[in-house]
Amino acid sequence: MRVASVVIVLLGLCGGEAAAQSLSLVVPPAGAAREAFQALEDGRYKDADAAFGRALAAAPDDPAILLGAGIAARRVSDTARARELLTRALQIDPALTPASQLLGTMLYEAGDVEGAVRVFDAALVRAPDQAPMRARVEEWRKEAALHEGFRRAVGGHFTVLFEGPAEEDAAAAAVDILEAAHDRVGSLLQTFPREPITVVLYTQQQFRDVTRTPGWSGGLFDGRIRLPIRGGLADRREFERVLTHEYVHALVHSVAAGGVPAWLNEGLAAALETGGMDRARRDIARGPVVPLSQLVRSFSSLPAAAVPSAYAGSALAVGEILDRAGAPRLMGLLADLGAGADFDLAFLSWVQMPFADFEREWLETVRAANPRR
Repeated sequence: MRVASVVIVLLGLCGGEAAAQSLSLVVPPAGAAREAFQALEDGRYKDADAAFGRALAAAPDDPAILLGAGIAARRVSDTARARELLTRALQIDPALTPASQLLGTMLYEAGDVEGAVRVFDAALVRAPDQAPMRARVEEWRKEAALHEGFRRAVGGHFTVLFEGPAEEDAAAAAVDILEAAHDRVGSLLQTFPREPITVVLYTQQQFRDVTRTPGWSGGLFDGRIRLPIRGGLADRREFERVLTHEYVHALVHSVAAGGVPAWLNEGLAAALETGGMDRARRDIARGPVVPLSQLVRSFSSLPAAAVPSAYAGSALAVGEILDRAGAPRLMGLLADLGAGADFDLAFLSWVQMPFADFEREWLETVRAANPRR
């Protein structure tokens, strides 16, 4: 097995911020450990998760196997177990920098910024040359300092951070909106987040400084839901739409932490946001139609003129999948993709038609509705 392959998988989970590490792994030529790392390298995350369980039964204190098991658990969206495995790996080998990278990132995503900083600081004592890690932890410190004076509004499944009295009504409304979305979307998809979700309400400038998103972005989910208030409740319907959109992203992440194509992720969020399908039918004519197969990565790289129709087309595609296959099959598709399944095979299995045929029919439909073609 190539030593770097495990690191590549790890960095994909960390968002690519950290530089590649040189990690020596002693992997037997046969047996569960070898099988587990091979499955991880191949992207067969369900198989890897099961094989790492067998490998740990034989060698429960092997830090490399604990690291691999943590990566696999993360890939199958078992975040609590992933954190436990990575913590154990670092207790045994505190110099295992890739474990620190992933654990710190996961703590940050869970809202434990202080814990994430502690993990990265400890790693940097042993690996001071890790400039990307140092830059990331400094960003976290700035964010923590910004949030230090924020107030909190707490609901059953959400905690909303906000700056002061001027945003108090917006924060209370955000809790109500998100709890309603939790019930409505969860009832439709029969899926609910595994852990509480943190939401942060910013001024417009704070939002841009923290997220560095394109100017057209109205919100972000990166482990937390982040939203510029834009006048608080002046437009409650838009506030509700964006909050619901980002909540769906959080739900997708809880099911498929390993990631799904952008059109599927954005399409589900756009379809289930307030008034989503009506908006999609209206916006499909606002820009050039981009094939789904070209919308695998983040929409942030698209020209601004293509963004409305990309969201609209993706929402219409997801709406078609829901009509054809139903919500349980759509969620099965997401879970399999998050666990590393081949896209074409998973799509055929869950939607009951080849993706190429689905995309061709979808293109015919959206181009008929889009005079720009």
